[in-house]
Amino acid sequence: MELVKAGRSRQVTIPKQIFDSLGLKEGDYVQVEVEGGRIVLTPVAVINKEKAKSEFFQLVQKVRTNAQAFTEEEIEEEIRTALEESRREK
Repeated sequence: MELVKAGRSRQVTIPKQIFDSLGLKEGDYVQVEVEGGRIVLTPVAVINKEKAKSEFFQLVQKVRTNAQAFTEEEIEEEIRTALEESRREK
């Protein structure tokens, strides 16, 4: 456990080892919650809503166009892959 000090503007610095172990990068977002008297920071992926919507409809169109060529498992894999790519781009 590491001890950090709250700054004048209520900011705290996440220790480098913890920051790196979570795969965080400068500019990433974390969700802040209070649970049982503790402050909990959870890394979150933020995506552009309009871009996500556009990519979703492109994927739906691809599936509709080729529906007979895809098995249910292949459709699920396409969706999973698209979501992973979208999350990586954040």
